Amino acid sequence: MTVIKHIIIRTNEIVSKDDAPLQMQVIRRIMEDIYGGNWGVLIIKEPDLISIVIHWTFPDHRHRDGSAAFCLHVENGWQYNVFKTGDIDTEDRLTVEKVMEQINRRNFSHPSSTQKTAQIRAKLGNMLKKDSRFTNSLLIQRN
Repeated sequence: MTVIKHIIIRTNEIVSKDDAPLQMQVIRRIMEDIYGGNWGVLIIKEPDLISIVIHWTFPDHRHRDGSAAFCLHVENGWQYNVFKTGDIDTEDRLTVEKVMEQINRRNFSHPSSTQKTAQIRAKLGNMLKKDSRFTNSLLIQRN
């Protein structure tokens, strides 16, 4: 599956190339957040040392569009096997809808930068009126 292959490649670029456990967790979390369900990730360093032929099986899960929920890809000499193991979402799945909801909630609860600037100017104006030391300032203009 092309999308999974690109996730593997990008994770390999970002995460330390020697940190297979972290790469495995990052790939799994991204797959669960994007597609839902549970995912398994098997990373084999130097697969040619294990065997010439490996037989294994996993549940035949498919995405809503009918494409296979599986990818086998070799990147920098490591074999990545990414596969869906179930359809039940994790409780902390981060969906696009949840992200948009968080952004909207944050925008409503925090004033915009324009509003913040106006509030700061108002506070400074009140401070200057209360403290006459700042009212007698020297204005220097450049010609």
